[in-house]
Amino acid sequence: MRTIILLALLGLFSTAHAEIYRWTDAQGRVHFSERPRQGAQQVEVKPQVIQRDEQVRQREANMRRLQEVRGEERAAEQLQQAEQRARQQAYCDGLNNELARYDKRIYWYEEDSSGKKVEISPERVEERKMKLQTLKRERC
Repeated sequence: MRTIILLALLGLFSTAHAEIYRWTDAQGRVHFSERPRQGAQQVEVKPQVIQRDEQVRQREANMRRLQEVRGEERAAEQLQQAEQRARQQAYCDGLNNELARYDKRIYWYEEDSSGKKVEISPERVEERKMKLQTLKRERC
């Protein structure tokens, strides 16, 4: 970064001190060059200094603030999107883990109203598994 700034400053100073020469050729056309020629006259080039009024400076300051706010909004939006992707990934991982459990187990149980374990029918297990697969297809 320092190198770029140094090169920019050197370029600025080299062009600020450049000598410009003007001459007219045999056809009457005017030419300008950085190298002197026979019959060429040195031209003094003054840099144009632009004075900005208060209104222009205020607009520039407003534009800088707007760019800063937009940058902050983009950063917040990107953070929110990253969090949303993380939540989505966690949800999909949970579905995958649940589906893996269905593939590993042979018997399924649930508690009835008295707290006793009752075996779930294979059809009902398959129905739950299909529901999880549908959720996975729709949301992951």
